[in-house]
Amino acid sequence: MVADRMVEACYGQMMADGTSTEVVAEVVGLTHDFSKLTRWAQKHLRGEPFQHSDEYRYHAFPGALVTLYCLLEYWDEVGDYAAEVATLVVAGHHDTQSPPEPTKMAENYGRTTVEVQETYERVDEQFEDIGNEVPERADRIIRAATDGAGSWEDFREWHDDRAEPINGAHDHLMYFARMGKRDADASYYGDVVRLWTALKLADQTAASGLEDGDIGGTLPDRDALDEHVDDLDEGEGVLADLNRLRDRARKDATENVKALVESDDVGLITLPTGFAKTYAGLSAGLRAADINDSRLVYVLPYTSILDQTASDIQSVFGVSPYSKAFTLHHHLSNTYTGLGDHYTDADIGRSPGALHAESWLSGLTLTTTVQLFESLAAPTARQATRVPSLRESVVVIDEPQAIPEDWWQIVPALVELLVDTYDATVILMTATQPGLVKYGSDELTTRELTDDTDQYTDFLADHPRVTYRLHDTVRLDRGDEYATLDYPTAGGRISEAAGDGRDVLAVCNTRASAEELYQHVTPMQSGGENESVELGHLLHDYVNETGELPTPVELRRLALDAVTEQDTNTVYAFLSGDVRPDDRKLLIDTLYDDEAGDEDDLGPLLDTDESVVLVSTSVVEAGVDVSFDTVFRDYAPIPNIVQSGGRCNRSFGGETGDVVVWRLAEPEDGNAIPSLVIHGGDGGDALPLLRETGQVLWRHAEDGTIDESTMVSDTVGEFYESLFDGDLEPGNERLADAVASASMSELEGEHMIEEIENYEDVVACLTDRERADLLGGDMDAGDIRRYPGAQVNTDPDGCATELAVGNSRYLLVDAQSRSYHPVFGVR
Repeated sequence: MVADRMVEACYGQMMADGTSTEVVAEVVGLTHDFSKLTRWAQKHLRGEPFQHSDEYRYHAFPGALVTLYCLLEYWDEVGDYAAEVATLVVAGHHDTQSPPEPTKMAENYGRTTVEVQETYERVDEQFEDIGNEVPERADRIIRAATDGAGSWEDFREWHDDRAEPINGAHDHLMYFARMGKRDADASYYGDVVRLWTALKLADQTAASGLEDGDIGGTLPDRDALDEHVDDLDEGEGVLADLNRLRDRARKDATENVKALVESDDVGLITLPTGFAKTYAGLSAGLRAADINDSRLVYVLPYTSILDQTASDIQSVFGVSPYSKAFTLHHHLSNTYTGLGDHYTDADIGRSPGALHAESWLSGLTLTTTVQLFESLAAPTARQATRVPSLRESVVVIDEPQAIPEDWWQIVPALVELLVDTYDATVILMTATQPGLVKYGSDELTTRELTDDTDQYTDFLADHPRVTYRLHDTVRLDRGDEYATLDYPTAGGRISEAAGDGRDVLAVCNTRASAEELYQHVTPMQSGGENESVELGHLLHDYVNETGELPTPVELRRLALDAVTEQDTNTVYAFLSGDVRPDDRKLLIDTLYDDEAGDEDDLGPLLDTDESVVLVSTSVVEAGVDVSFDTVFRDYAPIPNIVQSGGRCNRSFGGETGDVVVWRLAEPEDGNAIPSLVIHGGDGGDALPLLRETGQVLWRHAEDGTIDESTMVSDTVGEFYESLFDGDLEPGNERLADAVASASMSELEGEHMIEEIENYEDVVACLTDRERADLLGGDMDAGDIRRYPGAQVNTDPDGCATELAVGNSRYLLVDAQSRSYHPVFGVR
């Protein structure tokens, strides 16, 4: 079964030297566990004690020698290169932190040390034991792996000839010593990753009991998306024109994707915010997957966007995230496929349902940028099983501008791996194309999937939604010092902008900055009691009374009743990564979701006569459907500013909105200006993103303003051109070199978002059911998985109950205690 599944995972692929990967994969699948035939390995599998040391049950290296024999001696079409890759993969097939590396093989098996000599002597004893106990079984395996040409007796003779004398011309030892001196390259990296991950997938799915019929998935029906779009309100006036452009973009991308599939290009969908990119990407991606008879992997940078997009997918296609049609996968999600009750958990650290879902075997997988690229950059054993699923798949990467700058060099190399090694169709989709492939790859070319991209920016020029205004704090040149705006002044400016029923959004760079700004926006009594209409407090008050979360309609009613009772006209809300995902979604739906509730229910708060003031970190910046009259954005690189601007006057309603860019001061409990904390300085060792931003903005804002059409086209293009075409060399060259040299150890443990490593998985239990299930006693991983919307990835200040579930560690917080603030989340 393992061999068959390896062949399926590598079907139609070729290795860098032209060898059929299928041939090599079949031999690897047949021989990798060969030395489990020893008495010691068999006793270990049965849980029985044996008198020798644990090393006698180890089977990876002797299995690698059998693999080497079969490929070198009996497959004429397999040369030294392919045989070496296969031998390396089998020798390291139990590695867990990254694929095996040639230099480590040379160190372990290519030196004349006492330890290496003992290893070879032990291998001789293992083969002797197999010959004494089960020679017929050994012979059957070798004959199957050599198409009947080899035999156990011939292997023993070959091994003995190569393995003597131990201190002389030892062919095995010399072979592995040479392996460590080879000049590896990116093709070698790709071949090792491909075979190693295929073996991990085949081995684990076979061990778990997954049947052949459950390995694949089914694509959601693209017709359902067409029907959904056809049922949408066509609008009037400028909205009707906008909807026609949205429909044209979707149809163009869907039609043009056929030519993309037939090419080796990378597709681009470049549309301003609010032009229905998600529908265009889903439609084009599903058609491409249908053409390829494969699957679609849709990638987004933030979990907050994933959850909203997942809700849209479920609504449009009528699919469950636990089905073989759709999987939602991020580190806080309940990633599971319901496969029935005929499977049992295998000793692989996850159930068959979790294995299926985490291996991206469903027709459509919605996942994060981190999950995709960290799985391609020296994947761990757990990540490895999803990599073979990328063969001939369609990968839509939404909002690629959010990829951290350190990975700007390695991402083009990994996209090349997807296209060249896995024959994947890759589409990059955003309003602010970063040009990662254009500037970072000499091998790949790009093509736009929408016809006449200028028509979209021309529409913005004719129908401007917003004007970008540069505050004095980002226009003044003070040399080495920075002009900043204090929080009381900024809060007052926001309050002024919220007059006359206008809605205001303020986007901050850090959580500490957002909290301090919010405290200067919301009116507070001297005693600290909240006298404003604040959605977070209303939500928690409702839970305290009822034990469950309100619906968006119920929370709207509570807010409007409080507005009447307190004789005010403003509703306040706060969002950050410290707030529970369920609560964030509820707040956003309360503000903007016009499909929540029945037709006669209250509409979104942003559509009422009351003012709404939302202060947020960048969790609201990209992919979140909200629309405000005015947006304030703390100083950030141009793509971030444009993404925040996409939350302003999203539906072209009324007057042109304002996007004000200012530089906020260091918060009271901070240690640096927030824009410098997140985006680096204007020079020095870090890439000068803010310096280049300032230079581009100043060129286009002589009077302090920039129109939207110019901002989303000219300034974005000039910003990335200034970074990539000059001498700045953005990105971490070390990571790209590690792929180019197949240095797995250099990539092992690298993370796209380093700060997450300092955070904990916190489960904030708020509702009665959550508190009863999670705070009340014993539980397992399934209990935690049932509440993904309660999990927050953060660094808690307060005390929490620590819980170990398998290899995972969770901190349980009672969200009705002081450890969880009703507005600001986990403390």
